[in-house]
This record gives sequence, structure tokens and C-alpha cells, in this order.
Amino acid sequence: MTSDLEATTADLYQTIRDLWLEAQSGASDELAPPAGRGQAAVSVPDTAIADATGLELTVVRDFLDNADGVKFAVEREGDTRTVTALLTD
Repeated sequence: MTSDLEATTADLYQTIRDLWLEAQSGASDELAPPAGRGQAAVSVPDTAIADATGLELTVVRDFLDNADGVKFAVEREGDTRTVTALLTD
């Protein structure tokens, strides 16, 4: 049986993955790279993840801190976290 924490973690991972893939495809104007940037990878900010999931920003940042290097590559600037890549198993 899956715990609530495991389910929430799986949902959060999937949402971040979906946002990142959407940003790479240019499907989201908000996350799309600026004109002239070519095929550069587009990062997903923690605020976009919090908005998409309805979770508190601190919860999202804690998740990203724990997932960095395992599921995602995450950049830190002050309190801000940004997903820069998906990591494969």
C-alpha cells in the first residue's frame, strides 16, 4: 500500500517532469526560452512548480533539495531553486 507521502512525492515528481518537458517543447509561453536562444534547455523555477501543484514554496524547495542529483539537476541561487535537467535512472 502506498503512503500519502509516497503518493504526494510521486505526483510532485511527475508534475515537475511534465513542466520541464513542456518548457523544452516551447508549449508554455511563460517557460519558453527567449527568441534567439535556439535549442537551449529551459529551466523550471520553483515558483512555477509551487503554482502548478498548489504546494507551499518551502515544501517544493525541500523536495528539490532532496531530489537534486537523484531525479533532477537543481541550481540554487539564495533561497530559489531551479530545475535545469531531468536525470535518468
